[in-house]
Amino acid sequence: MREIKFILLLIILLASAVATASVPSLNQCPDMIFIDGVENNSSPSNGMGGSYPGAGMRTINGNNTYYYYIPNSYQPSQPIPLMVVWHGAAGAGNAPAAAENMRDFWQSEAELYGFIVVAQVATGSSGGWVPNVDAARLGDIIDDIDARYNIETTRKYIWGFSAGGFVAHAIALNNADYFAAYAVSGAHLGYALSAGYPPSGASRQLPVYISVGLQDSHYTAAENDLSLFISSDWQVDKNLWFETFNGGHILLNNLPSEAWDKICISTTLD
Repeated sequence: MREIKFILLLIILLASAVATASVPSLNQCPDMIFIDGVENNSSPSNGMGGSYPGAGMRTINGNNTYYYYIPNSYQPSQPIPLMVVWHGAAGAGNAPAAAENMRDFWQSEAELYGFIVVAQVATGSSGGWVPNVDAARLGDIIDDIDARYNIETTRKYIWGFSAGGFVAHAIALNNADYFAAYAVSGAHLGYALSAGYPPSGASRQLPVYISVGLQDSHYTAAENDLSLFISSDWQVDKNLWFETFNGGHILLNNLPSEAWDKICISTTLD
């Protein structure tokens, strides 16, 4: 009986050890399943000097503006994931407010699970995205964040809504070895395909979460995208999720939680 109790205790201790990642930021993922070796892939940016915690706005290079949120759990000694969020077409003069709103939309989830949110401001005259210009600006923004905060560079994510989602598809698929995973809402692969970035051309099957309303005008196209991902070796419910809801071109309040739950966990699974 004593030997059986010892074996049970050993099993419990081993289970506890497996459930703790050596990369601190990975411990922020809910219900994480760790695989020995994968969770050791850490590459901190070791940035220093940015103010924390809280929300803010910053302009670099004269006119490149972004909004950000640093969670209360942030400590410079511990690398932290980064989530880039892109707003939808905002209308002339409304892009800054749209970016700030998207930052705020993700703030609670960032606080709960310990990641930094960055919301870029689109540069189009009608409050939309200019892909080549804004992709370059995103690179400058991420460099700035890397220098100011200690970012876990193996855990950079991007999410976009509507017009932001169209471009996020293209950016993520064209930089599949750079982003850990990505998510889009109310968008499809239309722009990515026309720009020459189909799933089949991606360097790896990075996890992707897609959310779209059943009454959204983009629903049919988004649903058709599934076959392109699957034919390019993505696997449903492992690194590809397609979730629908009864509604139109809107964002549900639980979207950040649903998206983060999928892409956070999936990036550590073999």
